Amino acid sequence: MIPRIIIWILVGSLFLAAQQEPTVRKLKTRYGFTVDRLKPITYQLFVHRTAEWKPIIYLAVDVQHDILSFVKTKDGYVSKFRVSVAIRDDKGNLTNKNSWDEQALLKDFEDTNSKVQFQYRLYKLKVFDADWLGKRSGQFQLYLAVNDLVANNVYSFKHKFTIDSLEKKWASTEIAFLKQRADSARFPLMGRDKVLRFSKPAWAFVRLKNPDEQKLTFNLRIYQEEKQGHKLFYQQFLEVEGQNGLFDLQAPLPMDSLDEGSYLLRISCKEWHKERKFKVFWFEKPTYLYRYDLAIRPMRLILDKKTYKYARSLSYDELEKWFKQYWKKRDPSKGTVYNEIMAEFFRRVEIANKRYSNRHREGWETDRGRIYILYGEPKEIDDHRYATETKPYQIWVYSDSLQFMFVDKNLDGEFELVNEEK
Repeated sequence: MIPRIIIWILVGSLFLAAQQEPTVRKLKTRYGFTVDRLKPITYQLFVHRTAEWKPIIYLAVDVQHDILSFVKTKDGYVSKFRVSVAIRDDKGNLTNKNSWDEQALLKDFEDTNSKVQFQYRLYKLKVFDADWLGKRSGQFQLYLAVNDLVANNVYSFKHKFTIDSLEKKWASTEIAFLKQRADSARFPLMGRDKVLRFSKPAWAFVRLKNPDEQKLTFNLRIYQEEKQGHKLFYQQFLEVEGQNGLFDLQAPLPMDSLDEGSYLLRISCKEWHKERKFKVFWFEKPTYLYRYDLAIRPMRLILDKKTYKYARSLSYDELEKWFKQYWKKRDPSKGTVYNEIMAEFFRRVEIANKRYSNRHREGWETDRGRIYILYGEPKEIDDHRYATETKPYQIWVYSDSLQFMFVDKNLDGEFELVNEEK
């Protein structure tokens, strides 16, 4: 194992070039357009305040499985990584530091390469160590490093934050995004800054101090960003009782109603207010859903010939309107922005393309891809891909009365459907 002092020297050199990066990155697809995907490592830093109004840091980190190195063991696949943190003031003086050795254990090999599964870690640390004699307010910078201890790869970031100098009548924290409601035992901070997951629960949290008040009514508003400016999308009034002058506002956000896009959250009370911009992002959005002229192609598996031909004849704008109406009629949860049926169909298309694409056809166009999309994951696969006495074949079993047999007739990896037992 590499001594920690060496790790800190290595990390320190990388910190000099590290930048606070956005949570989302652009990736180019094989179809020529780009899609939004999460960065391999994301985090959210929140400067909380204790009952005595002393600053304390919560740091949530998400580490993508795909960038970690895993080693096979008898229990599964194991990865070891270290999360290191250093805090410095505006003159570069170290105020505190810490590191944590972590381990991830996965059962399935496929999960080790996942770009949508993450290791979530939450840390609580003091801004200043016991020996710190310098200033305790102003600008500070947190340096974060994630070190893959198997491959010895280091990923580093830095994040500026401010600690107010005076206790004001309306002193408060910033707004934090939580996975769920906080309590005395946990503070479930999200591991992403300014990005909320499409259709998944999210809470807003802020702590306010005003010893002159016993009960406050907060006005929570969400504005949707449009070309003409911000348009009010949602509003809620919440009454909070104080405890020794402290007010903890926790509010569930209307994620069932928030479509993908940019928003502004504003929380106000009398002369006090706080704002925070955020985006709603569909982390696992299937690639085909970025383009309607692409999305219509695999729908020939579920449309009759006449309807499919009609849809393909439409202009792009007309196709967009038709596409949305088609899936809206089949949405099992009316009144929400997430359409489970549509999402599942295109999720299967994505998986079929990943598993069964070849030089000539995309996965959804193959026999195995088609059956997978229409019927889902088989209950059992009788796999004879490496048979020597017969042509390679597979039998997909869904039930005693529903089975499909695929044969690689030309020994080119193209498994054709030869029988369909129902």
